[in-house]
Order: sequence, then C-alpha cells, then structure tokens
Amino acid sequence: MIRIATVCGTRPELIKLAPLVPLLADRFKHTYLFTGQHYSPNMVRIFVDELDAPAPDRYLDVGHSGVDALQAATGAALAEAEAELVLVYGDTNSTLAGTRAARSLGVPVLHLEAGIRSFDKTMPEERNRIEVDALSALRLAPTRLAAWFLESIEGYTPDGNPVVGNLVVDALMKHRAIAEARPHPMGSAVGSRPYAVVTLHRQATVDDPEVFARLLAEFGALDMDLYFPVHPRSMARFEEFGLAWPSNLHVVEPVGYLDFIRAMSGAALLLTDSGGVQEEAVCLGIPCITLRPNTERMESVFIGSNRLFDPSVDSGLAELVSHGLHSRSLQQRRVNPYGDGRAAERVTALLERLAGLKPSFSFPLPEDLAGGAPFADDRALSAAALHFNGVCG
Repeated sequence: MIRIATVCGTRPELIKLAPLVPLLADRFKHTYLFTGQHYSPNMVRIFVDELDAPAPDRYLDVGHSGVDALQAATGAALAEAEAELVLVYGDTNSTLAGTRAARSLGVPVLHLEAGIRSFDKTMPEERNRIEVDALSALRLAPTRLAAWFLESIEGYTPDGNPVVGNLVVDALMKHRAIAEARPHPMGSAVGSRPYAVVTLHRQATVDDPEVFARLLAEFGALDMDLYFPVHPRSMARFEEFGLAWPSNLHVVEPVGYLDFIRAMSGAALLLTDSGGVQEEAVCLGIPCITLRPNTERMESVFIGSNRLFDPSVDSGLAELVSHGLHSRSLQQRRVNPYGDGRAAERVTALLERLAGLKPSFSFPLPEDLAGGAPFADDRALSAAALHFNGVCG
C-alpha cells in the first residue's frame, strides 16, 4: 500500500485538513506531520480536542518560520516515514519547506489549493505558491479560475490541475452547526445593533505604523461595533507603535475555530486581510471587505461578495461598509465557487486512483452541467491520475 505523508504547520492548515486526514488514514499508510511553525504541541492538542479533529502523528516542534530549518526537520521526518507521496496545503513556509524536502528526496508532491494568485510578488505567500506549484507533480486547484491561471497563464497541462474544491468549505460545513449552537464569544458585548468581525495580521497591514494608524481611524468612523480577536503580531505592533484602539473596537484574545465561526455567523460584515476569511464569508453569505489592494480570492470579488480597500491609500471605509450592509441579500449563491463540501472525498478518490485502488467515492457529471461542471468529475480525476503516472512513473 502506498505510503503518503501530509505536511502542515499552522492553525489554518489544521482546520482545512481536518476533513481529509481521517479519510487518508483509513485508506493508506498515512503519516501526518506538523512542523510546529506556529504552535506548540500543547496548543495543537487543545485545538484538536475542540474540533474532535485528527491529531498529527509527528510534532517536529521547529518553533519558527525559517524555511531552511523547517525543510531540514521535515526532510528527516519524511525519510523516516519512507513517504512515497507528499501532500502539502496552501502557501505557508511549511508548505514550501515540505515541498522542497520531498523533492530533495525524489518524492512526488501534490499541492492542495494550487493555482490561486494575487499576482503580487511582494507577498511571501505568492512567491511560495508559485514555487510549490512548479515543483508539484499534481496541482489540485480549488476553483476553475485557479485552474485557468495554471493552464492559460502559466502553461501547465490541463490534466495536471483537477478542480477538487477547497477544504475550507468541507471544514465549515462540518462544524458550522456545532459552532452556531455555542454561546457568543463576545457575551454581553453583543448588542442589538449590527457588528463586524475584524482580522488583521499581514505585514502590509500592521507592520507600517502609518497604515495601521490610518486603518484604526477608519474603524473608529464606523457606526457599528467591531469584534477583533487580535493576532499576536498585530498586538505587538500596536504596542510598539503606541497606537490607541477606537472606542467601538472590542479587542479580545485570539479565539478557537468554533468560537470564531460563531462570531462570524452572527456578523453583519467581515473586515479582514486574511484569505481564508474571504472564502468563509462566501460560504456564510456575509459581505466582506478585504483590507488589501489585491486578493488571491478573486472569485469572491467577481460574484459581489467581497470588495477591496487599500488602507495605505484609500479612505471612506464607512461608505464601503454601508454598501456591503445593504447588499447582503445578494450574497446567497446557487453554486459556491469554493466548493460543495466534497473536496476531501475528491482528493481521496484521486489518491486511490494513483494507488491502483477502486475509488471510495464517485462524482458523475450531471447532465445539466455537462461541459461546465465547477468541480472535477470521475473522468477528470482519472485523467489526472494518468497524468501523474506519466510524470512520475
């Protein structure tokens, strides 16, 4: 039986991989590696217990985000596991390190969430995505747009980029009902008027004192409460720059995934510089404003669920917020561009084809979507398996 290793290193990766890892563990000799890029084993255990999610098999406990150190630790673990195939997810330094480590060992890589692009190479995440896709034997695209970027702009063979959907949708669908049954994490701070949830952590947003101050001023001008589970990076910069929180911004410690979903599900609006929150906004039917000049989740902008606000040059966030609140009725979509909750099944079925096994899941192409199905059917997954065997066989 084929030996598969999955590499991750951050909290968002743990969340998104939670629906997939149990399927892989049931069907293959699977090793789940956590690099420790962000979290200690104890913090990971708390998170795993909250979601009843699979715990990593190995904690490498690197403790920082340096790619060289992450690659060295991951390479040793992959060699010990005798991995024959490596799965990586997204665009973190752990993703890049796992990919480089696998390639140095001659092991083929499958990249989950391949092909998403902001076309802003000043972003470390963008540079990571491009390199990981270039080094991967198969690029599993979350959307048709991501596959189009890979094929039409970067020249990859179409069979090597099956559109499987995004695991963020699987995770949200699995945990949404549990999350919404929980008490609101803001407690009595939740009043009768609409509120927004805020996330900030990126270098371009919080590392420049002028940009951070401008953004806080824009927040203060909003006629609504803002719920802000503050990222440690953001808090450190806030204190370093000597800034002041506006009175309508409720700053709290970071919260768990379920509490965060609970807070978002009751919000009128999301304000974020995170990629994952943009996707979750579409799933929840909540308008989003991305506090960046660009986004790699362009589908959310195209369907009207998301707008961009560049805090380094833009002003008038209140007007954009007002438009978002009044357009909420437009958020529900017949087809979610990010998935249908079956991405984990598609990935598993593809891996079974690669291993010469009968797939556990079937995805026939509906007649009414012939020629335009948003996600891969059985034929597309079979073609991807043939492509993989041609590249790696």
